[in-house]
Amino acid sequence: MRSQKPLYESRAGERGAALITAVLLSLLLLAAGGTLILTATMTSITARDSTAEMQAYYAAEAGIARALEVVRGNLQSSPAGTRASFHNILCSRSLWTNISGSSVHISDDDSASFQVTSIIDPDNQDSVTNCAVASYKPGRLRIRVTGMGPSNSKKNMEIVVNRYTLDYSVNAVVTMQNGSADPINFALGSSNPNSTSGVDAAGGGGGILPAFAVSNSDYTATNNVIDGCAPNGSSCNGNGANVTPGDPAVLVSGNTPSFLQSVQNTRLFLYGSEGIMNSAINQGRYFTTAAAATSSTAGLGASNSDGVLTFVDGDLTLGPGNPSGQGTLIVTGTLTLNGNFNWNGVIMVLGAGRVYRSGGGHGNIYGAMFIAKFNKTGASTDVFQAPTFDTSGGGTSNIQYNSTAVDMAKAVGGHAVKGVREY
Repeated sequence: MRSQKPLYESRAGERGAALITAVLLSLLLLAAGGTLILTATMTSITARDSTAEMQAYYAAEAGIARALEVVRGNLQSSPAGTRASFHNILCSRSLWTNISGSSVHISDDDSASFQVTSIIDPDNQDSVTNCAVASYKPGRLRIRVTGMGPSNSKKNMEIVVNRYTLDYSVNAVVTMQNGSADPINFALGSSNPNSTSGVDAAGGGGGILPAFAVSNSDYTATNNVIDGCAPNGSSCNGNGANVTPGDPAVLVSGNTPSFLQSVQNTRLFLYGSEGIMNSAINQGRYFTTAAAATSSTAGLGASNSDGVLTFVDGDLTLGPGNPSGQGTLIVTGTLTLNGNFNWNGVIMVLGAGRVYRSGGGHGNIYGAMFIAKFNKTGASTDVFQAPTFDTSGGGTSNIQYNSTAVDMAKAVGGHAVKGVREY
């Protein structure tokens, strides 16, 4: 019989296989471990970089917020006393630390900061020429901010701010819309007690506006009354009111503000989701009675240098017993001008569309007025009805265009942010 070799002798050729296997496994484990370490390191680096990027982003946001504090007039200039108008912010930005262009630290360890890199008027970027003109008033500002975080991380953001919260054109001192077949109810009284002027009381260089702007169908009657006649041209006494210029303007698409071009537009302007009523509610300036408006903390804005927005959903009397006011006044009922009063800004009588002057004394309105009669609800095809403007009652009145007062009225409630983006 053939004798079998011992097992260790029959596998002599396999000597060292276990060592090789162990080495291979070790290499695999080492590679896996290295990959794990590399992945963990990269994850850590990514997380750290992501945190740094976020810090830079939040720093840029902080810069935008602090720039807005300057724009809104909540931060004092250094030295104190310079008003944060758009002109001053653009032309004298070094007076406010947050927008001066210097780096501003916002963290305790100084690891995050922001820098306002530029402020321009996007509509006219020739700041050198513009800033040399004292009357220059940019309508918008574009503010760019760089946020800086750890590890040299940076984020760039920009914001565009509109100087006006209510942006509309003013092309006449008193604008009265009428789309119906009924004639306007228009009376001014004699020359002594009443005057209406399109000459800018603020001395602006924009020329003289029409004193009145009316629908084409009301032009003849309005012009007759201005000349001291009855609306039909009869009974002329040569003692018309003091109106400058003497002829009214006719409303066409080019000189009619967008919110008065149709009843539907006016309803949206007042009652839309982004309309004036909701804005007034958000500011705590919506009132259902005149008494509530005049007794409110801000009253009608007489003591507020920037004016206020006042929305009276009903009738209002400006006159004896009521303080004077300024800003933007919305009246959906009848506006009565009675006795002594002063108003600086814009008055909109939209709804009932009735304005009367009564009582003794003297009243002044410096700014502009808009008057339209329509129902709050109805079809999109509804047209404006005949408005009423009657200042033939007792007392005297003066209504004069004032560009500064209009500018203030259009900016009540703060400036409007039109867009924010990272770039």
